[in-house]
Amino acid sequence: MRMKDIENAQKRTDAKVRYAALHLEELRQYPRRGSGDDFERSHQEAFLYQLIGVRDAFLQELNLYYRCGLTSQQVRLDRIEKCMRAQNQVCPELQALSALETEPGSWLNVAKEMRDHSTHRRSVPRIFHVGGGDDSRITLQDPRTKARVPGDQMDVFAMWQREMAALISRLRATAISEWKSNNKMQRTR
Repeated sequence: MRMKDIENAQKRTDAKVRYAALHLEELRQYPRRGSGDDFERSHQEAFLYQLIGVRDAFLQELNLYYRCGLTSQQVRLDRIEKCMRAQNQVCPELQALSALETEPGSWLNVAKEMRDHSTHRRSVPRIFHVGGGDDSRITLQDPRTKARVPGDQMDVFAMWQREMAALISRLRATAISEWKSNNKMQRTR
């Protein structure tokens, strides 16, 4: 395993974090917020695509840290889990990612579903509030349950972006520590 491969994978993951932030910033600055026009819809979908792309890019990193040997086209969460079982190893980072992703109502669970929904079915579901204290507020709607996602859509997107950046930073730190530990053990054999 070359360090350059890991650095390249890390750079790709970090780029996805920046791309999501860029699309979010362009949405924030857009003067026709709530118009549902092509600019707004495409940036909502691009934000979600890049946000979940961070998770996908991080799986590439895990493939390298844990020496699964999968080609970049083969890397998927279930295949890394299979690799871990075959090596009789545990990947705490993968477990944390999987748990958050499958926890009903978690930010990652809702964000991933929203990305999948907007990529394969329809546009990002939103609720437009008219009158009362929430007048002119736009909130997101979980496409599965139709439940309102609490908070203004821009605030929710910003929170998801911060959460993803923090999650990857945390998980990467533990994966790198494990990788370094494994490298030391191999050198002493």
